[in-house]
Amino acid sequence: MPYVPGKQTTTMSEVFEGSCAVCGNAARTRCSRCKAVFYCGRKHQRSDWPRHKSACGVYEIHDNEYLGRHILASRDIATEEVIFSEVPLVWGPLPHTNERICVGCGNKNALYKCPDCGWPACSSTCKGLAGVVHVTECSILKKAQLSPRCGYLLILRTLLLRERDPMSWRLINKLQSHEAKRGPDTEVYEEVETIIRYFNPILCGDSETRKILPNVCGLIDVNALETNPPEGCSAIYETSCLLEHRCIANTRHTFTLDSDGRPRISVVAVKPIKKGEHISTTYTHVLWSTRLRQEHLLMTKYFTCHCERCADPTELGSNLGTLKCICKNGFVTSSDPLEPDADWACDACPGVLSSAEVAQLTNRLAEEVEAAMTVPVKDIMVDLLRRLTVLLHPCHQYCITIGHSLIQLLSKDDPQKVELCQRMLDTIAIVDPHKTRLTLYHAIALRELSMCPHQDKNDLLIRAMEVLQYEPVNSPGEILANIIFSEA
Repeated sequence: MPYVPGKQTTTMSEVFEGSCAVCGNAARTRCSRCKAVFYCGRKHQRSDWPRHKSACGVYEIHDNEYLGRHILASRDIATEEVIFSEVPLVWGPLPHTNERICVGCGNKNALYKCPDCGWPACSSTCKGLAGVVHVTECSILKKAQLSPRCGYLLILRTLLLRERDPMSWRLINKLQSHEAKRGPDTEVYEEVETIIRYFNPILCGDSETRKILPNVCGLIDVNALETNPPEGCSAIYETSCLLEHRCIANTRHTFTLDSDGRPRISVVAVKPIKKGEHISTTYTHVLWSTRLRQEHLLMTKYFTCHCERCADPTELGSNLGTLKCICKNGFVTSSDPLEPDADWACDACPGVLSSAEVAQLTNRLAEEVEAAMTVPVKDIMVDLLRRLTVLLHPCHQYCITIGHSLIQLLSKDDPQKVELCQRMLDTIAIVDPHKTRLTLYHAIALRELSMCPHQDKNDLLIRAMEVLQYEPVNSPGEILANIIFSEA
């Protein structure tokens, strides 16, 4: 959901009837504390308390035509306060993945097979193979004799919720799928048709399941969050999926495995959040320019963002999308960043570029950057960065991308190394002020800077370790943190 300033919302406390959170029937009994959840009676309210209590009283669910359902703080929330923590409604391997993911526990590089259905497993004795999720699907997969496609498994698991867990199925169907925007004229429509053909041995004679499968694909594409741990999986959550997008969010989230091996998400405030403030996360890479972020959001989430960063031609002074003018005295930015077809103008001369000309230039440069990043070579990178800075602001995302790789290749005595490290740190301070989205970039820049002459090595390494303190176990971030710890 996008951030749209100034839009009026309807709070759930203004609604007098809803659906029971347990059975889905019409309900008028409401949690007296948060007034956000309905129940058909006290029995279901009491049975749902273990699930509901972690979020009760911290936020309210609101609704409007622009954002759909979204979350506002119902009281002041302090920095580092856990806003809510929840287990997924459904989870499984990432959609579209080509990796072998264990169908029992979600671990990558599954070299074995489930003894019954033959789908990938981390071992033949993986505990998850005996869990209710895989036991339910195992007989179906075995009977259908489908060639394993781990990227499609989450679709099947979601469909099976109708019978296995009707409550979770109802909650998932409250989320947006944007099915109307995924019709015959779209690329995603062809992907869904391929999925339907793949599942045909299961769908044969089941017209109802065939009918709802496109909607399920939309629900997953729009709402599923990538998890770690387990790395290589994604999950749909009841509340986390209501967090709206903002390019500089006020939360971070982490994952831990619960006793059943499910990825529990915990959403934590990274700054003080005032009562009534929108609670947000980020759906895009924060080092992308506004043009690329907006294209990604429109293509994958079916909205565009209107936050302060997106509305500012300089992106809050980060200049991640700014070009250099041929007049050599000014910089070129969009005259209206929220309008994709707006012209771009120089701030020092009458020069103007059309949006199409900007796209043509940056797309060509993106190809050069991508090619250079395939096998980073110092001399090639130095030359490319020199050529890029003739056309782009030195803090443009492509210059920052090349600079990030180059700082790891330059010697500690090269003065350009210090310059590039500092530029990276200055950019991160603007677009990731709460140190949540660019932790590896941030830590690497601090570590590389610590190697240079006349720098406070210990201070920089300590700062790098602080940035990496929330990295998942066995992740590249944790491995880097251990290396830095040995160097401090």
